[in-house]
Amino acid sequence: MKQIFFAAALMFATSQTSSADQCHDRFSDLLVNGNDYAGPVRLHITQEIVGARTTLNYHYSDGEGNGMTEMIDPVDDPWSLFVGDNMYMSTDKGNTWKFINSFDAEKNRENAKVALSNDLSSATDVKCGEEILDGTSYEIVEGNYIASAINGADIYEKLWVDPTSGWIAKSYRHMRSPAFESKTTQVVEAAPEFVLPTPN
Repeated sequence: MKQIFFAAALMFATSQTSSADQCHDRFSDLLVNGNDYAGPVRLHITQEIVGARTTLNYHYSDGEGNGMTEMIDPVDDPWSLFVGDNMYMSTDKGNTWKFINSFDAEKNRENAKVALSNDLSSATDVKCGEEILDGTSYEIVEGNYIASAINGADIYEKLWVDPTSGWIAKSYRHMRSPAFESKTTQVVEAAPEFVLPTPN
């Protein structure tokens, strides 16, 4: 009888460990790869920097590493544009663009993915489940990790994922460090009509 109980307990513990590992892998995969495969998207981003003003913006991505940020509030803040390895800025709401600098975009993306993958290998309190948001059921994946690329900041991430398509519809990030704290919410939607501006 004791042997049967021990075997059952071992199977339960193994099942729990396997489930936790799958959840951890899911958390890592979603954060590292995001919605990159989905084509053009628009993110409505609300960022609260503790002790400072909350900002709102739209960030458009063409799904190929290029993108544009349109400021909503403060409305007079400059817009930014990333095309290939170049960054531009506009102070007239996208009518004209000024070159700011160049960088190795592909290398930066790869380095960021490697650093994030390493950070997520030791993520803690990772949980997977379900949640109703605005009447729709979503897969929930959440957890904590230490961000080496942001001076060891403590990050909590929560993702709302369409269980059918795998689409990340919403994300929430709470970042804390000794000198800085912010809370960022992103709502993601497809933007198939988006056309990246041509810098002039």
